[in-house]
This record gives sequence, C-alpha cells and structure tokens, in this order.
Amino acid sequence: MSNYIEVDGVRYYKAGTNSNNQKSNSNTSAKNDDTQYKKSGATYSKIKQGDFAGETIVNAWRKTKYGLMVAVVTPYKGANGKGLDNVESVNEKTGEIKNYQKMICTIQNKSMGTSQTYHVLMNVKTQVIVINELSLCITPNGSGKTASGKKVFGYFGRNYKN
Repeated sequence: MSNYIEVDGVRYYKAGTNSNNQKSNSNTSAKNDDTQYKKSGATYSKIKQGDFAGETIVNAWRKTKYGLMVAVVTPYKGANGKGLDNVESVNEKTGEIKNYQKMICTIQNKSMGTSQTYHVLMNVKTQVIVINELSLCITPNGSGKTASGKKVFGYFGRNYKN
C-alpha cells in the first residue's frame, strides 16, 4: 500500500501519511519528555559512628554524555589529624562572615573507570559544595523524578556563579 496518489504524473501524499512530519512530531515530544526528568541528584546524610559522627556526608550523581559521574564528599580531618578544619571568609564591603568546612571530594566516572580527588569547601549555612577545578557544584536544592520514577533531591551540576 503506497502513501501517495499519483495524478497526471504528480505525486500527492495521502493525508496523515507523511512520515517526515510524524517522525519530527514524535521526536519533539520525546525531547520534551526528557527535559522533565532529573539528570543529577545529591543525598545529604549524617555520619552515625566513628571519628566524624554527626558530620555531613554527601553522595551525588550526574548523568553526562561521557557516562555516569558519582561524587562522594566527606569531612577532612585536617593536617596531622588534629580535628575538623573550618575556614571563615569576611566580605570587606558588607562585613558578612561566611563559615566553610574543608571536605574531600572523590569523583568517579563509572563508564570510563577513572577516579579523581579534590579538596573542596562546604558552606556550613547553605551546605553548597563548590568544586572549582571542574566548575561544578553540589547543592541540596532541587527535587524531581528520574526517568525510572525515583524521587530525587539535590543538584550536582554546573556552577553558574563563577
């Protein structure tokens, strides 16, 4: 069965059979469905036992074109294991003081099998972690669902405040 009618040597497509229009419409609707799913997430938890009991640990994941990127951010014990390192920052114009906690971030690319470690700072008040070397940040803000239907909190992605 053909998708067109030929009249006087000219082919006319039958209504509703133009495969190009159908494909483009289905592709745009598929792209629109893709954008509503989360491509990253982060989980903030408290450590229950050990040297860092009561401190925050962060597990984050991010789907990229190079594969699944997984980050684990743990507290840094400081030089010579003397205790947790905290840093204060003072804004000279406003006099605002911000407290940061030193942390260690280990990022793995699951599909490539690579692993990298970075020293990062976590804002104690907002719990935002910035990885300057990669221009990425991890934040507890942001929620949604993945394509498989799991509820996800947090964001692990581009840091737009460079």
